[in-house]
Amino acid sequence: MANVVLEFKASAGDSEPQNRPVLILGQQTNLQQVNWSQIKGKLQPGVSKEVWQAALSALNPNPTDTCPLYLNHAAVAALPSRVSRHNSPSSAHFISRLVRTCLPGGNNRCILMVCERSDVFASSCAIARAFPIFSRRSASSRRAEKKQVTVEFVIVGQDSSPLDLTELECLSNAADGVRLAARIVDTPCNEMNTDHFLD
Repeated sequence: MANVVLEFKASAGDSEPQNRPVLILGQQTNLQQVNWSQIKGKLQPGVSKEVWQAALSALNPNPTDTCPLYLNHAAVAALPSRVSRHNSPSSAHFISRLVRTCLPGGNNRCILMVCERSDVFASSCAIARAFPIFSRRSASSRRAEKKQVTVEFVIVGQDSSPLDLTELECLSNAADGVRLAARIVDTPCNEMNTDHFLD
């Protein structure tokens, strides 16, 4: 995860799942509001509209649920819609876990986050938490190449206009901050003590 470049875009562009694996994530009510035309470019030809609708009806989040759409290249994951006193309407604490476990492998991947505008910031920070910078895992003999993860928000509900450039920049900066904070916390004291921190 340490070699992941995380990028937030207004549109991640179209690509077949074999070329760029995709994870579509959101609460079931929000996923059902998504128009097929908004996501078909990331799923076709491997996934048809019928398969997408069948997957949505098969989802039964308790608290979460996932359904593969096309081999191990595409999946849809549902967040809980009920909110307890311990979490927020965005269900952000479930997002990190789902991204870690359900995002297909590969060097170039896409996350399609379906949510309301009020949940965009919390969701982007939760996605960032799934990609820590610090790692002391012994690298394999070959140098691990950079992996690209592109995040696109599909906004549903009242204000469903796409994110503008300043909002995307804000999400990117917040994600960098979240990942840096996690790196400082995860780094052992011999590498990150008060002197290093001041530097």
